[in-house]
Amino acid sequence: MAKQKNIFMCSSCGNDFPKWSGQCPACKEWNSVSQVSGSYLKPLTGSKNSLRIKVKPQTPKKTLQSAQTSYQTTSISEIDRVLGQGLTPGGVYLLTGQPGIGKSTLLTQLAIKISQTISNQVLYVCSEENSTQVATRINRFTKKDTNNLNLLNTSNVESILDQNALSRYNLVIIDSIQSIQTDLNPTSPGSPSQIKDSANLIIRMAKETQTPVILIGHVTKSGSIAGPKLLEHMVDSVLELSGDRQHNLRLLRSVKNRFGPTDETGIFQMTGKGLEEVKDPSKFMLEGRVENAPGSSLCLIMEGTRPLTVEIQALVVPSNLAIPRRVAKGININRLQLICAVLTKHLKLPLGNKDVFVNVTAGYNLTEPGADLGIALAIISSSKNKPLPNNAIAFGELGLLGEIRSVNFQDKRIKEAKTLGYKITISPENTKHLKQIDLSSRT
Repeated sequence: MAKQKNIFMCSSCGNDFPKWSGQCPACKEWNSVSQVSGSYLKPLTGSKNSLRIKVKPQTPKKTLQSAQTSYQTTSISEIDRVLGQGLTPGGVYLLTGQPGIGKSTLLTQLAIKISQTISNQVLYVCSEENSTQVATRINRFTKKDTNNLNLLNTSNVESILDQNALSRYNLVIIDSIQSIQTDLNPTSPGSPSQIKDSANLIIRMAKETQTPVILIGHVTKSGSIAGPKLLEHMVDSVLELSGDRQHNLRLLRSVKNRFGPTDETGIFQMTGKGLEEVKDPSKFMLEGRVENAPGSSLCLIMEGTRPLTVEIQALVVPSNLAIPRRVAKGININRLQLICAVLTKHLKLPLGNKDVFVNVTAGYNLTEPGADLGIALAIISSSKNKPLPNNAIAFGELGLLGEIRSVNFQDKRIKEAKTLGYKITISPENTKHLKQIDLSSRT
């Protein structure tokens, strides 16, 4: 009989080693290396959980023909916008976000929509919440028949595989990948090796049965996905649900997508009935705006391929501190300091002894450089106590030399500004430098 080979595993990083050591050679954690049990060493091929089926090769032409009709729409247009054309058979999607941001709410609504389509069966795995909590949420969202939506109260991967083998589903939702575990791995749920092995089994099930699977993932304090970085490479798509918990705005973005674009954004608002799609984002972002107020500017930004109008507010007040404060909400603080320095240098704006506060309304976070000009105009307006025209909108990137640089989708932004009825568009097309901006002639 062949001698069994011993394998030692780190519970922190999930790496395997041929011998034990007090400190993990990979992640440098102490007392995290232990010998794995014999069940972990068993090969997966040929096991009772194997769903191996015969796969026939296809030509590229036949593959494309079958793919054109294989997408399954979710009946939620904002989700379809982010995914591309909908859910792909065998696709594995990872949805992440901060605690309480609405991940479970969004997927519960998605499960309801798909299950209400004729002959569609949906499996919702309740590994964090119990099935009663999920059922209560479902009844709050809809009073229609949900007989095609099945709740499975388990945290065992093998139970999920067995249930999917008994009744093939059109969608499997697992909440969450950090709370499930496989019997093949002796480590605790949430450990890197446990997440990796559990995800491997689920991905195999999805590919072999052509079942779309959506995994909910936790994030760490720094905002990265909890678990090994390998998890993001294993799945087909990584979706991120973000927003300010103090506001109703929620944004669904695609960080990685093998089946579609990664530059689209789904926009929702949190209500008592769950997450509702925002049909007119610009109107939603400008709700409650005060007109003819110094320090307020309208900026045209791009969320994917969709132009949005956001309001940027600035407050410039005298400072009693030796080093004036620069406070930013919704934009990067370093970007605000750079814009203040450019305004001081090229417009001689006296900001050296004043505090500057900048806020993007509705809890929106600006990351694109096209918002630089809108931020600069809001600061100028507040500093000079002169309101910008109500029919004016701006976009453009600000350079260190005071020049206003071109941004992507410039023609589309200008077209959108005309469609929305703005008479004055301050953009790189008609304004090349900050010195060309004259608020006195525009007000």
